[in-house]
Amino acid sequence: MNSRRLPLVVALILCGCVLAPIEAGELAPLLDLTVGDHQLTGRVFAHNDQTCWFQRRDGRLKQLELAHVSQFKERKERFRPQSTIEFKQELQTEFGKNFEVRTAGHYVVVARPGSAEAYAGLFDRIYREFVRLFRARGLTIVDSEFPLVAVVFPDQLSFLKYCAAERTPIQPGTVGFYLPSSNRVALFERAGAADVDHTVIHEAIHQVAFNTGIHSRIAGQPKWVVEGLATMCEADGIRSRLGTTSPADRMNRERFLWFRDYANTRRAGDSLTQFVSEDQLFTSSPLDAYSEAWALSFFLLETRPADYSQYLSRLSERDPFAPYEAASRLADFTKAFGPNLAELEMMYLRFIKRIAQH
Repeated sequence: MNSRRLPLVVALILCGCVLAPIEAGELAPLLDLTVGDHQLTGRVFAHNDQTCWFQRRDGRLKQLELAHVSQFKERKERFRPQSTIEFKQELQTEFGKNFEVRTAGHYVVVARPGSAEAYAGLFDRIYREFVRLFRARGLTIVDSEFPLVAVVFPDQLSFLKYCAAERTPIQPGTVGFYLPSSNRVALFERAGAADVDHTVIHEAIHQVAFNTGIHSRIAGQPKWVVEGLATMCEADGIRSRLGTTSPADRMNRERFLWFRDYANTRRAGDSLTQFVSEDQLFTSSPLDAYSEAWALSFFLLETRPADYSQYLSRLSERDPFAPYEAASRLADFTKAFGPNLAELEMMYLRFIKRIAQH
């Protein structure tokens, strides 16, 4: 198909094969787009009449206003993700000779020479533990479509330079992050391997969850759900192949201790409705919010795994262009776990309290 100087929404309608539903197993068309001075190659991942999410072969996602697209061309070949070898070559070129790139399973990891192989093994082990954990609890897990990229910088300065180059705003004290739009984990090494491992686990869980169908990369997800799942999986006990008989062996002890103090001293009664409806607590009191996200998620996974699975599936399938207001968030939660939140809150707090007795 020749290039067309038309608004993309008109061009896509004329090119019916792009807007037509893609059958199972069929590959999407590979498109070249011109947006201002930029040329993009990839596929239309999702769209409405004004906006589309466009995905490159390396998995990066970019939201485009259709009116800003001046040209498009459909190639003869279909969209295919880059191979692990292509990822490895491009990352080595991007980061240069002061870094090495190693692969393991689903991961391609960039790190200082001599350390990348170990990090790649750690990231891939977390991936496999995550998949095993949630499949055992009945959640539908799909394999990551793209190789997963993690970049481990040797120091904070190089990490901050990367954040600036990627135009990624971070809060003071941030030591690592997963960004759904780039689909990369980035973090830096600090003195003490335990700290590094803790950050690796948390950010890797985010990345795996967003790439295996648990979370949507483009539809808004409640922050307590995303952070609660990641903080649950920080605990070695919950990811253990051997399994444990007691919830106390699977809990995140750091988050548990913080939540116990929060629940006993600062947490307002009947606050569950507000917590599941909005993210305000993550701004006003982040550590309290993270601890409650862990506690609520752990309770639901341990006691209501089927309902929790269905709830996560409903969230991942949300319309990515629809706002997710408090009323809709609350409706989704009560549909999954019932309308009597006062009773659920009582059961939830009682469950967490009982853990301390074991």
